[in-house]
Amino acid sequence: MENYYLKTITVPIPEDKLVVIRKGERVEYEIDRIYSPEEQNTRVKRKVIGKVDPVQPGRMLPNEFYFELFPDNEVPEEIREEFLRECEIKRQMKVIRRSPEEVVDHVVRGLGVLKSELGTSGTVFLVQHSSNEKGRPLVPQEGGMSYTMLRRVFDEIYYAVEELAGKYPNEVIVPFKVERINEVLEVLRNCVEDERIKPFLRLIEEGITYSDVLLMMKWYKVLPR
Repeated sequence: MENYYLKTITVPIPEDKLVVIRKGERVEYEIDRIYSPEEQNTRVKRKVIGKVDPVQPGRMLPNEFYFELFPDNEVPEEIREEFLRECEIKRQMKVIRRSPEEVVDHVVRGLGVLKSELGTSGTVFLVQHSSNEKGRPLVPQEGGMSYTMLRRVFDEIYYAVEELAGKYPNEVIVPFKVERINEVLEVLRNCVEDERIKPFLRLIEEGITYSDVLLMMKWYKVLPR
């Protein structure tokens, strides 16, 4: 996605003659040259790979296409994979945003992933790393789900709600969806050890609008991955 950039980490602008910087901001990379015999000229095809970082000369905020062209880069694998996952979700949202019913189905499918990971127990079991990632639940017990998978399910729900909030900000969310969303939020909340943060991690109440739901979910969105 050309217009969606990784904003947490910058990368060096490739030192390549195929790179062009438009208006001092958009970084483009030449991917093809096509000669037209009829017009007797050559058309250059370029793709945006990033946006110039105004604070750090020579560096840029990369997009999805950058990672496709430059698989060997300095971005940590975990951050890169999470970013590409978000790009995929955004792409799915573009396809289904025309129909609110399809958005609802997308939420249910995301929750279906959670249920399938849990098996028949109906409970998420999460344990923590004992070494260098203190306080971050990542390793599931038998029959449970990893924290990474749980966050991915949350992302599916979050972006679906974001679409609904954009189209119907003042529409009240139905109780069924409140219940299903809370299933995930409650587990995420229980993973947080910092008691100062927990009061802000509230479950969704019935009778509120999609814009209110999105506002409450933003607190969960910023939790460490």
